[in-house]
Amino acid sequence: MRPMPSILYWSILILVVFLLAYSSLFYIAPFAFLIGGAAIGFGYLAFLTLRKRRSGVWEHSTHQYRFVGSIFVYVILFWTTSGVFTNVKEDREFWARYEPNVTDGTPHGYTFYYLDYPNCYERVDSPDVNRYLEKQKPEKVKLVLEIVRDFGKLRSYSVKSVETIHVNTAWIGGEPPWPALRTK
Repeated sequence: MRPMPSILYWSILILVVFLLAYSSLFYIAPFAFLIGGAAIGFGYLAFLTLRKRRSGVWEHSTHQYRFVGSIFVYVILFWTTSGVFTNVKEDREFWARYEPNVTDGTPHGYTFYYLDYPNCYERVDSPDVNRYLEKQKPEKVKLVLEIVRDFGKLRSYSVKSVETIHVNTAWIGGEPPWPALRTK
């Protein structure tokens, strides 16, 4: 009869760890991890106190393997789950037309308007991109966006390149096509 409660215990522990890792947002995962570890520790102490009241004996050595195993399984599962499903990067390509971005008569790179998404744009101020566009004068350019997901949900994006020119640090910002970025 002992194996069934043991299997139930480990199954519930694993399910709770997965749910805790899944529900904790990327930036609060360390806090959720500490809170979960504290809950396991306090739960174990409460269990031992209850057992001592019933039997009159402090039974730490009897249940020590389960406590140490629980902590081990908790640490491994939490960080594996978080590591596998957070900070997942994906590149997406979009076609765009461009116009010079001029403020008070001073050029500040280019504004790229997505061809398939009206009212969506990106601004990039890169000397390399500026030289390329002035020299080649293409009708349209390919924007490559890097999308970062946590557990399948969009966390952030950035413009990675225009044509083949990397612009991460020269990207100023914009208004991306959010529905296209949120779909997989």
